[in-house]
Amino acid sequence: MRYFILIVIASFTLGANAQVYKGELKEYQIKSSAFGKERKIVVYTPPSYRESKDNYPVIYLFDGQFQALVDMTTGTMDYMSQMGLFLEHIVVGIVTEDRPKEFTPKPINKKTYKDWGEDREIGMALILENHLVNEVFPLVESNYRTKPLRIGIGHSLGGTFVLNTVLNESNLFKGVIAISPNVSFDYRQLVTTFDTFLSSKENLDKFIYVSAGTVGNMENGFRKSMMKLDNVIKYHNPKGLVYNFEVYENQNHSQTPVSTLSKAFSEFYEIVSMPEDKIEIILNDDSKTLVSELKAHYKNLSSWLGYEVLPSSNEINGFGYSCVYEDKLLDAIKVFEWGNKLYPKEANLYDSKGEALEKQGNVEAAKESYKMALQILERNKNDYSEDNYQYYHKLFKKNYERL
Repeated sequence: MRYFILIVIASFTLGANAQVYKGELKEYQIKSSAFGKERKIVVYTPPSYRESKDNYPVIYLFDGQFQALVDMTTGTMDYMSQMGLFLEHIVVGIVTEDRPKEFTPKPINKKTYKDWGEDREIGMALILENHLVNEVFPLVESNYRTKPLRIGIGHSLGGTFVLNTVLNESNLFKGVIAISPNVSFDYRQLVTTFDTFLSSKENLDKFIYVSAGTVGNMENGFRKSMMKLDNVIKYHNPKGLVYNFEVYENQNHSQTPVSTLSKAFSEFYEIVSMPEDKIEIILNDDSKTLVSELKAHYKNLSSWLGYEVLPSSNEINGFGYSCVYEDKLLDAIKVFEWGNKLYPKEANLYDSKGEALEKQGNVEAAKESYKMALQILERNKNDYSEDNYQYYHKLFKKNYERL
């Protein structure tokens, strides 16, 4: 497999006095054995990727040739992650050349071929799955720091494809987001195949989010077909499945992607992180400590995902500050100390712990924590850009010298 890279930088700024965060977009040309020709993908890495050592989950977005869809997906992900509403992901756009051919499963009704035209190639989704498994996933996972967590997103026939992957390749995606999927294809093939598939599944550790609008004949046809599939999924209701079918009133086929992405991201974030409302409930329960609840949550999440999951250093920092804001300083210190053990090279967690200790009135311990933040920052200076190093050094030094 050969490929070459074209690099495009996409950047944006958060406020006049804030740091500049840049995401990077790269194009890859893949000599595909599955398709017998070159194929293109685009890979977007989020703003923190360059300086972080973390591994990232990956979103695979179908119809990657539609730049506006790629921009909306990465932009929504960036905004929500920076607001603490979603996790940062690598986003891979799969450029599609022939949507009906690549996105549809092989018809089980011969009439479908006539409906689409005798000369029209359809029903070759398995080729795209082969391309993903044997060519795209290895490329991405060998060139980027990835977690074994993949989400597939598709609109219209792309939504048909991602739903069908649940049936044909159980480990292709942990989660799928199907936006206004064409469930009507092949006389509602997916309704039949899902019914058969789920009949033998007591457990299905998956996330499935599906949307549909109510405007336009085509969209209403898709929605009515999806309602049939919705009944099937809810009837079987296997353990471990997190599923939602959302109907967006007064939206047509082109509008649903805008609403769907943010809602689906929010719902997935509810699973993989500890939402703010749950943290507030825990902090108001004197019989519980946040750090113990967090450890239990991530243990259960690891079981569902099939690999060990721990919160990122940024998430731990956020959990700790949630305690500080609620004046639960002992909880905050325990959370930051947990972060220090998990991420001993993360200087900011020591600075944050210093703030909690200072607010607690433990000035000597706070000063020591600020000092540790400066020392760790200096030892790992090469891990930061010059601008970010100066930003953090100034902040940590100010806190240390204040005491």
